[in-house]
Amino acid sequence: MAFGSTRSTGFSAWSSGQRLSDAMRPVAAGILLFDAIIQNPDRRAENPNCLVRGNELRIIDHELAFAHRLILLWRAPWALGGMRDFETPGRHIFVHELKGAPFDFSEIKYRWSALSDGRLQEYEGAIPSEWAAARADIDAALKLIAEARDNIDACIGELGRILA
Repeated sequence: MAFGSTRSTGFSAWSSGQRLSDAMRPVAAGILLFDAIIQNPDRRAENPNCLVRGNELRIIDHELAFAHRLILLWRAPWALGGMRDFETPGRHIFVHELKGAPFDFSEIKYRWSALSDGRLQEYEGAIPSEWAAARADIDAALKLIAEARDNIDACIGELGRILA
């Protein structure tokens, strides 16, 4: 059992074939955009890394995220085709449920736009000193988050293309 699931009392793992309620849709869309931005390929049908309790969702296990520096011909999530991986059925647990449904991304846009450089510095400051050898990866991850924030309209546009 994963650490995230042991710390989330009353939550159970998202199961294949599970449906999103209307109340879950805004959070699910935010999770999908988040995963697309951080380049997290590990929330698939066979490995959802998502916990559910009623209408609450919690995501766990981001160990494969931020590997964009290692991907040949990588495209930023705000570039046309930058989220094309999610066009493949089963690549993300929420794509099928959100596809074709109208959605207002204004709250998600607001939250990303409100992410300040100071907050990113707080994230950087919270990184354990034991991770010092990963400095280039940490810098690349923080840069990706800042650039996604600065290009959030285009990120939302690309996600909208995927979900159309």
